[in-house]
Amino acid sequence: MACLPRIPAAPASISAQRCTAGSARSSRPAGLGSEAPLRLISGLGAAWLCSSRAGPLALRLLGCRGPGRSVKWRSAMQVHAPARAVSTASSTLPWRSLERVYCVNLDRRPERWNFMQDQFEQLQMPVQRFSAVDGRTLDVPHLADVGLIAKEALPRYYLPNEQKLFGTDLTDGGIGCALSHMMIWRDIIARCNSGAATSSSMFLVLEDDCQFGDGFSEEVLGERLRQVPPDWEMIYLGGQDLMHRQHLYEVAPGVRRLYKGFRETTAYVINEAGAKACLEVCVPMHWQVDTHINDESLREGLRPRREGEQEYTMRPRGYCLWPPIVAQSRDRFKTDVQKVEHD
Repeated sequence: MACLPRIPAAPASISAQRCTAGSARSSRPAGLGSEAPLRLISGLGAAWLCSSRAGPLALRLLGCRGPGRSVKWRSAMQVHAPARAVSTASSTLPWRSLERVYCVNLDRRPERWNFMQDQFEQLQMPVQRFSAVDGRTLDVPHLADVGLIAKEALPRYYLPNEQKLFGTDLTDGGIGCALSHMMIWRDIIARCNSGAATSSSMFLVLEDDCQFGDGFSEEVLGERLRQVPPDWEMIYLGGQDLMHRQHLYEVAPGVRRLYKGFRETTAYVINEAGAKACLEVCVPMHWQVDTHINDESLREGLRPRREGEQEYTMRPRGYCLWPPIVAQSRDRFKTDVQKVEHD
Protein backbone atom coordinates (compact mmCIF):
# COMPACT_ATOMS: atom_id res chain seq x y z
CA MET A 1 0.00 0.00 0.00
CA ALA A 2 1.30 3.45 -0.86
CA CYS A 3 2.64 5.41 2.10
CA LEU A 4 0.71 8.44 3.22
CA PRO A 5 1.72 11.15 5.66
CA ARG A 6 -0.28 10.86 8.86
CA ILE A 7 -3.12 13.35 9.02
CA PRO A 8 -3.86 14.89 12.40
CA ALA A 9 -6.79 13.17 14.08
CA ALA A 10 -10.16 14.89 13.79
CA PRO A 11 -11.35 16.77 16.87
CA ALA A 12 -13.99 15.07 19.02
CA SER A 13 -16.62 17.55 17.81
CA ILE A 14 -16.19 16.24 14.28
CA SER A 15 -16.00 12.54 15.00
CA ALA A 16 -19.05 12.72 17.26
CA GLN A 17 -21.35 14.24 14.65
CA ARG A 18 -24.67 12.45 14.25
CA CYS A 19 -24.82 9.90 11.44
CA THR A 20 -27.48 7.30 10.72
CA ALA A 21 -26.31 4.35 8.62
CA GLY A 22 -27.83 1.02 7.70
CA SER A 23 -26.03 -2.12 8.78
CA ALA A 24 -26.89 -4.46 5.92
CA ARG A 25 -24.27 -5.33 3.34
CA SER A 26 -25.25 -6.84 0.03
CA SER A 27 -23.18 -9.73 -1.32
CA ARG A 28 -23.11 -8.07 -4.73
CA PRO A 29 -23.48 -4.32 -5.21
CA ALA A 30 -26.59 -3.19 -6.98
CA GLY A 31 -25.94 -1.29 -10.15
CA LEU A 32 -26.41 -0.94 -13.86
CA GLY A 33 -24.18 -2.94 -16.19
CA SER A 34 -22.17 -1.36 -18.96
CA GLU A 35 -24.59 -2.24 -21.79
CA ALA A 36 -27.09 0.54 -21.07
CA PRO A 37 -24.46 3.29 -20.58
CA LEU A 38 -22.85 2.16 -23.84
CA ARG A 39 -26.17 2.45 -25.68
CA LEU A 40 -26.71 5.89 -24.18
CA ILE A 41 -23.29 7.25 -25.01
CA SER A 42 -23.17 5.70 -28.47
CA GLY A 43 -26.60 7.02 -29.39
CA LEU A 44 -25.82 10.53 -28.23
CA GLY A 45 -22.47 10.32 -29.98
CA ALA A 46 -24.19 9.66 -33.30
CA ALA A 47 -26.52 12.59 -32.69
CA TRP A 48 -23.54 14.79 -31.97
CA LEU A 49 -21.89 13.89 -35.25
CA CYS A 50 -24.99 15.13 -37.07
CA SER A 51 -24.71 18.54 -35.41
CA SER A 52 -20.98 18.94 -34.93
CA ARG A 53 -21.08 22.70 -35.60
CA ALA A 54 -23.90 23.46 -33.18
CA GLY A 55 -21.91 23.99 -29.95
CA PRO A 56 -19.28 22.49 -27.60
CA LEU A 57 -18.65 18.98 -28.86
CA ALA A 58 -18.41 16.97 -25.65
CA LEU A 59 -21.45 18.54 -23.99
CA ARG A 60 -23.53 17.69 -27.06
CA LEU A 61 -21.99 14.24 -27.25
CA LEU A 62 -23.10 13.33 -23.76
CA GLY A 63 -26.46 15.08 -23.99
CA CYS A 64 -25.85 18.09 -21.72
CA ARG A 65 -27.87 21.28 -22.25
CA GLY A 66 -27.62 24.86 -21.14
CA PRO A 67 -29.51 26.34 -18.18
CA GLY A 68 -33.26 25.98 -18.44
CA ARG A 69 -33.12 22.98 -20.79
CA SER A 70 -34.21 19.60 -19.52
CA VAL A 71 -31.87 16.61 -19.64
CA LYS A 72 -33.58 13.23 -20.05
CA TRP A 73 -31.18 10.46 -19.19
CA ARG A 74 -31.92 8.88 -15.81
CA SER A 75 -33.71 5.89 -17.32
CA ALA A 76 -30.44 4.84 -18.91
CA MET A 77 -27.96 5.74 -16.18
CA GLN A 78 -28.65 5.41 -12.48
CA VAL A 79 -26.54 6.32 -9.47
CA HIS A 80 -27.03 3.92 -6.58
CA ALA A 81 -26.53 4.49 -2.88
CA PRO A 82 -24.77 1.75 -0.90
CA ALA A 83 -26.81 -0.28 1.56
CA ARG A 84 -25.00 1.39 4.44
CA ALA A 85 -25.12 4.91 3.06
CA VAL A 86 -26.28 7.66 5.39
CA SER A 87 -30.00 8.29 4.93
CA THR A 88 -30.56 11.23 7.27
CA ALA A 89 -31.73 14.55 5.79
CA SER A 90 -28.82 16.47 4.30
CA SER A 91 -29.18 19.33 6.79
CA THR A 92 -28.16 17.02 9.62
CA LEU A 93 -25.46 15.04 7.84
CA PRO A 94 -21.74 15.26 8.20
CA TRP A 95 -19.87 16.15 5.01
CA ARG A 96 -22.32 18.98 4.29
CA SER A 97 -19.61 20.81 2.36
CA LEU A 98 -19.91 18.22 -0.42
CA GLU A 99 -22.96 18.26 -2.67
CA ARG A 100 -22.48 14.59 -3.59
CA VAL A 101 -19.86 11.87 -3.27
CA TYR A 102 -19.59 9.39 -6.15
CA CYS A 103 -17.72 6.10 -5.99
CA VAL A 104 -16.95 4.35 -9.30
CA ASN A 105 -17.19 0.57 -9.00
CA LEU A 106 -17.49 -2.26 -11.53
CA ASP A 107 -20.33 -4.70 -10.89
CA ARG A 108 -17.82 -7.55 -11.11
CA ARG A 109 -15.65 -6.05 -8.36
CA PRO A 110 -17.75 -6.49 -5.17
CA GLU A 111 -14.59 -6.91 -3.08
CA ARG A 112 -13.56 -3.37 -3.97
CA TRP A 113 -17.00 -2.04 -3.05
CA ASN A 114 -16.79 -3.81 0.32
CA PHE A 115 -13.39 -2.19 0.87
CA MET A 116 -14.83 1.24 0.17
CA GLN A 117 -17.95 0.63 2.28
CA ASP A 118 -15.79 -0.11 5.30
CA GLN A 119 -14.08 3.24 4.89
CA PHE A 120 -17.31 5.15 4.25
CA GLU A 121 -18.87 3.68 7.36
CA GLN A 122 -15.87 4.66 9.47
CA LEU A 123 -15.89 8.18 8.02
CA GLN A 124 -19.70 8.51 8.28
CA MET A 125 -19.60 9.64 4.65
CA PRO A 126 -22.80 9.50 2.56
CA VAL A 127 -21.94 8.19 -0.91
CA GLN A 128 -23.53 7.29 -4.22
CA ARG A 129 -22.19 4.18 -5.94
CA PHE A 130 -21.81 4.55 -9.71
CA SER A 131 -21.92 1.28 -11.64
CA ALA A 132 -18.85 1.67 -13.85
CA VAL A 133 -18.72 1.06 -17.59
CA ASP A 134 -16.98 -2.28 -18.15
CA GLY A 135 -14.34 -1.84 -20.83
CA ARG A 136 -14.38 -5.55 -21.64
CA THR A 137 -17.86 -5.21 -23.17
CA LEU A 138 -17.20 -2.19 -25.38
CA ASP A 139 -17.21 -2.07 -29.18
CA VAL A 140 -14.18 0.18 -29.54
CA PRO A 141 -14.34 0.63 -33.35
CA HIS A 142 -17.95 1.77 -32.94
CA LEU A 143 -16.95 4.28 -30.27
CA ALA A 144 -14.44 5.63 -32.77
CA ASP A 145 -17.10 5.80 -35.48
CA VAL A 146 -19.40 7.91 -33.28
CA GLY A 147 -16.62 10.25 -32.20
CA LEU A 148 -15.87 9.29 -28.61
CA ILE A 149 -12.48 7.82 -29.49
CA ALA A 150 -10.13 9.42 -32.03
CA LYS A 151 -9.62 7.10 -34.99
CA GLU A 152 -5.97 8.11 -34.95
CA ALA A 153 -5.71 6.42 -31.54
CA LEU A 154 -6.80 3.00 -32.80
CA PRO A 155 -3.38 1.83 -34.10
CA ARG A 156 -1.87 2.28 -30.65
CA TYR A 157 -4.92 0.75 -28.97
CA TYR A 158 -4.33 -2.43 -31.01
CA LEU A 159 -0.62 -2.63 -30.14
CA PRO A 160 0.47 -5.65 -28.07
CA ASN A 161 0.51 -4.80 -24.37
CA GLU A 162 4.29 -4.93 -24.18
CA GLN A 163 4.52 -2.16 -26.78
CA LYS A 164 2.01 0.19 -25.17
CA LEU A 165 3.05 3.18 -23.12
CA PHE A 166 2.07 2.40 -19.53
CA GLY A 167 -0.62 4.66 -18.14
CA THR A 168 -1.07 6.58 -21.40
CA ASP A 169 -2.14 4.40 -24.33
CA LEU A 170 -5.78 3.36 -24.45
CA THR A 171 -6.76 -0.01 -23.00
CA ASP A 172 -10.21 -1.58 -22.60
CA GLY A 173 -10.14 -0.79 -18.90
CA GLY A 174 -8.89 2.73 -19.56
CA ILE A 175 -11.74 3.43 -21.97
CA GLY A 176 -14.32 2.10 -19.50
CA CYS A 177 -12.78 4.23 -16.77
CA ALA A 178 -12.92 7.35 -18.95
CA LEU A 179 -16.55 6.78 -19.91
CA SER A 180 -17.48 6.27 -16.25
CA HIS A 181 -15.94 9.60 -15.26
CA MET A 182 -17.57 11.30 -18.25
CA MET A 183 -21.01 10.15 -17.19
CA ILE A 184 -20.42 11.39 -13.65
CA TRP A 185 -19.35 14.77 -15.03
CA ARG A 186 -22.53 14.74 -17.07
CA ASP A 187 -24.57 14.06 -13.94
CA ILE A 188 -22.90 16.98 -12.17
CA ILE A 189 -23.75 19.33 -15.05
CA ALA A 190 -27.34 18.07 -15.16
CA ARG A 191 -27.78 18.59 -11.41
CA CYS A 192 -26.48 22.15 -11.68
CA ASN A 193 -28.65 22.90 -14.73
CA SER A 194 -31.75 21.59 -12.96
CA GLY A 195 -31.17 23.71 -9.86
CA ALA A 196 -30.46 20.70 -7.62
CA ALA A 197 -26.93 22.09 -7.20
CA THR A 198 -25.16 25.35 -7.99
CA SER A 199 -22.06 26.33 -9.91
CA SER A 200 -20.20 26.62 -6.60
CA SER A 201 -21.24 23.17 -5.34
CA MET A 202 -18.38 20.75 -4.62
CA PHE A 203 -18.56 17.13 -5.76
CA LEU A 204 -16.15 14.40 -4.67
CA VAL A 205 -15.37 11.61 -7.15
CA LEU A 206 -13.64 8.46 -5.89
CA GLU A 207 -12.43 5.26 -7.51
CA ASP A 208 -12.92 2.00 -5.68
CA ASP A 209 -9.26 1.50 -4.75
CA CYS A 210 -8.97 4.80 -2.89
CA GLN A 211 -7.30 4.53 0.50
CA PHE A 212 -8.01 7.49 2.77
CA GLY A 213 -5.09 8.62 4.91
CA ASP A 214 -5.00 8.17 8.68
CA GLY A 215 -7.02 10.90 10.32
CA PHE A 216 -8.88 11.84 7.13
CA SER A 217 -12.00 13.80 8.07
CA GLU A 218 -14.31 16.51 6.85
CA GLU A 219 -12.45 19.08 8.89
CA VAL A 220 -9.03 18.01 7.55
CA LEU A 221 -10.33 18.06 3.97
CA GLY A 222 -11.83 21.50 4.50
CA GLU A 223 -8.61 22.89 5.96
CA ARG A 224 -6.60 21.65 2.99
CA LEU A 225 -9.13 22.90 0.43
CA ARG A 226 -9.11 26.37 1.97
CA GLN A 227 -5.49 26.73 0.86
CA VAL A 228 -6.47 26.25 -2.81
CA PRO A 229 -6.83 29.39 -4.98
CA PRO A 230 -10.48 30.39 -5.55
CA ASP A 231 -10.27 29.92 -9.33
CA TRP A 232 -10.12 26.12 -8.97
CA GLU A 233 -12.25 23.84 -11.11
CA MET A 234 -10.72 20.52 -10.06
CA ILE A 235 -8.62 19.50 -7.04
CA TYR A 236 -6.87 16.13 -6.76
CA LEU A 237 -6.54 14.74 -3.25
CA GLY A 238 -3.60 12.57 -4.32
CA GLY A 239 -1.84 11.24 -7.40
CA GLN A 240 1.49 10.63 -9.08
CA ASP A 241 4.11 13.16 -10.15
CA LEU A 242 5.66 11.11 -12.97
CA MET A 243 8.09 13.79 -14.15
CA HIS A 244 9.07 14.87 -10.60
CA ARG A 245 8.58 18.54 -11.43
CA GLN A 246 5.34 19.42 -9.70
CA HIS A 247 7.21 21.15 -6.88
CA LEU A 248 7.99 23.88 -9.42
CA TYR A 249 4.30 24.75 -9.53
CA GLU A 250 3.54 25.22 -5.84
CA VAL A 251 1.08 28.09 -5.44
CA ALA A 252 0.25 27.87 -1.71
CA PRO A 253 1.29 25.74 1.26
CA GLY A 254 0.38 22.15 0.34
CA VAL A 255 -1.09 23.11 -3.06
CA ARG A 256 0.43 22.62 -6.50
CA ARG A 257 -0.85 23.37 -9.99
CA LEU A 258 -1.63 20.51 -12.30
CA TYR A 259 0.88 19.99 -15.05
CA LYS A 260 1.60 17.52 -17.84
CA GLY A 261 3.42 15.05 -15.58
CA PHE A 262 0.58 14.49 -13.10
CA ARG A 263 -1.49 11.29 -13.28
CA GLU A 264 -4.31 9.34 -11.52
CA THR A 265 -8.02 9.92 -10.96
CA THR A 266 -8.23 8.09 -7.61
CA ALA A 267 -9.92 10.99 -5.80
CA TYR A 268 -10.75 14.54 -6.79
CA VAL A 269 -13.08 17.41 -5.94
CA ILE A 270 -14.74 19.06 -8.94
CA ASN A 271 -17.33 21.74 -9.63
CA GLU A 272 -19.63 22.42 -12.58
CA ALA A 273 -17.02 24.40 -14.51
CA GLY A 274 -14.52 21.60 -13.99
CA ALA A 275 -16.98 18.96 -15.20
CA LYS A 276 -17.63 20.94 -18.36
CA ALA A 277 -13.93 21.53 -18.96
CA CYS A 278 -13.07 17.88 -18.44
CA LEU A 279 -15.71 16.76 -20.92
CA GLU A 280 -14.44 19.22 -23.48
CA VAL A 281 -10.79 18.19 -23.24
CA CYS A 282 -11.39 14.43 -23.06
CA VAL A 283 -13.38 13.97 -26.27
CA PRO A 284 -12.37 12.51 -28.62
CA MET A 285 -10.09 10.22 -26.62
CA HIS A 286 -6.53 9.74 -27.84
CA TRP A 287 -5.17 8.57 -24.49
CA GLN A 288 -6.30 7.57 -21.01
CA VAL A 289 -8.46 10.08 -19.19
CA ASP A 290 -5.87 11.46 -16.75
CA THR A 291 -3.48 12.17 -19.63
CA HIS A 292 -6.20 14.16 -21.40
CA ILE A 293 -7.02 16.15 -18.28
CA ASN A 294 -3.47 17.10 -17.36
CA ASP A 295 -1.33 17.12 -20.52
CA GLU A 296 -2.62 19.75 -22.91
CA SER A 297 0.11 18.95 -25.43
CA LEU A 298 -1.37 15.49 -26.12
CA ARG A 299 -5.06 16.31 -26.46
CA GLU A 300 -4.84 16.31 -30.23
CA GLY A 301 -2.68 13.21 -30.39
CA LEU A 302 1.03 13.33 -31.05
CA ARG A 303 2.12 16.72 -32.41
CA PRO A 304 5.16 19.01 -32.29
CA ARG A 305 5.49 21.33 -29.33
CA ARG A 306 4.03 24.77 -29.97
CA GLU A 307 5.98 27.93 -29.31
CA GLY A 308 5.22 29.33 -25.86
CA GLU A 309 3.35 26.21 -24.75
CA GLN A 310 3.35 25.79 -20.97
CA GLU A 311 3.77 22.58 -18.98
CA TYR A 312 1.06 23.44 -16.48
CA THR A 313 -2.61 22.81 -17.16
CA MET A 314 -4.87 25.74 -18.04
CA ARG A 315 -8.14 23.87 -18.68
CA PRO A 316 -9.47 22.59 -16.39
CA ARG A 317 -7.97 24.98 -13.87
CA GLY A 318 -6.69 22.30 -11.56
CA TYR A 319 -4.59 21.78 -8.45
CA CYS A 320 -3.41 18.88 -6.35
CA LEU A 321 -2.81 18.58 -2.61
CA TRP A 322 0.73 17.78 -1.52
CA PRO A 323 1.35 15.89 0.67
CA PRO A 324 -1.63 13.83 -0.50
CA ILE A 325 -4.45 12.78 1.81
CA VAL A 326 -5.42 9.68 -0.21
CA ALA A 327 -3.54 7.00 -2.12
CA GLN A 328 -4.32 4.28 -4.61
CA SER A 329 -4.41 0.90 -2.84
CA ARG A 330 -2.22 -0.91 -5.37
CA ASP A 331 -1.07 -3.75 -3.15
CA ARG A 332 -4.61 -4.76 -2.27
CA PHE A 333 -6.13 -4.85 -5.76
CA LYS A 334 -4.97 -5.72 -9.26
CA THR A 335 -5.40 -3.02 -11.88
CA ASP A 336 -8.52 -3.00 -14.08
CA VAL A 337 -7.19 -0.17 -16.23
CA GLN A 338 -3.53 -0.67 -17.09
CA LYS A 339 -1.97 -3.29 -19.38
CA VAL A 340 0.20 -4.64 -16.55
CA GLU A 341 0.39 -4.21 -12.78
CA HIS A 342 1.90 -1.03 -11.32
CA ASP A 343 5.62 -1.06 -10.60
